[in-house]
Amino acid sequence: MRGLRIALLALLLLTLLSTTAFADGTSITAMSTDCAVENDGACTLTIRFTAEFAPGTESFSIPISPAAKDVYCSMPHMLQKGDGCKLVILTGPLYGKTEVTISYHLAETVTEDDTDQEFFLQLLYPAWSCPISGYEATIRLPGAFESLPAFYSGYHGDLIDNYMEITIDPGVIHAVLNRTQTLRDHEAMTVSLELPKGFCDLRFLAGKTVEVDRLLFAFFSLAAVVYWIVFLRNRPIFPKRQAMPPEGGNAGEIPFVLTGRKPDLALMIVQWACLGYLTLRRSPKGRIQLYRQIDMGSERKDYECEIFYALFARGDLCDVRSAEYLRARRMADERTVSFWKDRMFRPKGGSVRVFRLLALGAGLVLSLACFDVWVASKSWRWLAILPLSLLGMGACRAIQELGGFLLRRHSLRTLCLALLSVAFLLAAGKNGGMMPLMLLNLSVQWIVGLLLRCGGRRTKAGTARAAELLGYRRWLLSAPRELLETNLQSDPQFFYRILPFADALCVGRAVAGTLGKTRLEPCDWLLWEGKTPRTAPAFFARYERLMAGLRGERDPAPRPRPTASRAQQPSTRSRAPRRPAQRDSRTPRRDRPRSDERKRGR
Repeated sequence: MRGLRIALLALLLLTLLSTTAFADGTSITAMSTDCAVENDGACTLTIRFTAEFAPGTESFSIPISPAAKDVYCSMPHMLQKGDGCKLVILTGPLYGKTEVTISYHLAETVTEDDTDQEFFLQLLYPAWSCPISGYEATIRLPGAFESLPAFYSGYHGDLIDNYMEITIDPGVIHAVLNRTQTLRDHEAMTVSLELPKGFCDLRFLAGKTVEVDRLLFAFFSLAAVVYWIVFLRNRPIFPKRQAMPPEGGNAGEIPFVLTGRKPDLALMIVQWACLGYLTLRRSPKGRIQLYRQIDMGSERKDYECEIFYALFARGDLCDVRSAEYLRARRMADERTVSFWKDRMFRPKGGSVRVFRLLALGAGLVLSLACFDVWVASKSWRWLAILPLSLLGMGACRAIQELGGFLLRRHSLRTLCLALLSVAFLLAAGKNGGMMPLMLLNLSVQWIVGLLLRCGGRRTKAGTARAAELLGYRRWLLSAPRELLETNLQSDPQFFYRILPFADALCVGRAVAGTLGKTRLEPCDWLLWEGKTPRTAPAFFARYERLMAGLRGERDPAPRPRPTASRAQQPSTRSRAPRRPAQRDSRTPRRDRPRSDERKRGR
């Protein structure tokens, strides 16, 4: 019985040994490496080998250069990262004698110093897991050379030359391993060759600016941090919740007072209309005219009075396309900024533009480094690198806007553009091999936008004003419908009065959506052809078209074109809504009421 157990145990051991032998019995019976070096130092490698796969082999790994690009394999495969190399893994099942072809591209195999150039190529990587016999290598260079190549083996060192037959023709190196020799598993082999200065044209070699670009990226990033700490450091702004806009404020000044951006004359005009200083009329053809109702006095700020009287310099009527309106728009920018700049921002504070440029400089040099590695080593490469680098800087600017996009009018467009910019820069960082630095750059650009969402270094009064505006914005977003309806009952024009402030704080659509289908009274300062909207969303759609005309933008909802000719269209003169009376631009509306006109007509 004991002898039977020993026999069974021996049989089991033999089975395991035979299975291991078959599993590890893969060998390569022939291998050739063909390397074609181009004039710019890049090369294309083609590896062909014949393998004898043991039964039960499910996969086989082929190590290639970690810098390999455009990898091709004649068999089903997948790519993985290995230890110091890239692995082409053949997927099985694999069995019997199989011929495999692999090719890939290397961007840089020739380097140079002050005196000469050197060609270096690793033919075999130590990740080969089976012995190789019948090995040969052919290296084709772009010209003739005089020096001798030096082969180096992981097992034999520089003595590998004694086991190879090396033939040198003009521009070609051919090395064949002796038939009596077999390269062991995990063998490594390299070849190097000294070349004269100027043998390869390396002026357009990829990655030549990477080291300098990394240093410049660190410099610009550190300079931006130091500049912020020294010149632009601000206390955090906490919103002060309130249900009314700041007393004496103007909606058109909010873009500058809150974020340091350009003031908005259109918002000023709409708020003046809410206060009764003027009315607006839009003709069927989209022409917008302003009618003065009362004069503006000391109850408003001096710069508002200057802009108001510049609008009506030639009478009580002002056309949006007139020269007076364009002059008033320029005056609004100058007078509003000069009035609020020293009140909201410290005169000795740093420049927001300088801070942005330092961060954009970091993004520019990092984009340059990525595209210098990514773009092929061709004579035209800098014609592509420079525009792509500038595009990368523009993408960084779009990401900066992401920090305060909620305070911009076109917040959705800003968000989409920023996300596209993030995808573009991530692709550049991945293909340039600088993903960690690119992630750091994206973080820097976003933080810059977040720090500058409320402008530069503020005064104490400027911080308080920004807190009030942000608090009012929060109230507009969170106010329940019942509360807004209660305010409408006490003031039927309540929605129209808060709309300029809500629009300036980029929550006008949200406030209109909160009111929903609540019925509104007609707006008393806007004359518009067509049916009068009675809900907040419908009026806001009309309001957007009005503001586009006041800002000189394209109408977001143009009128549909008629489908029938004028002769075929039925007459609608009797059914058209009654148009408001045309007013003389030389006579104020308040001085000639319609009842007086009727009496005079009688």
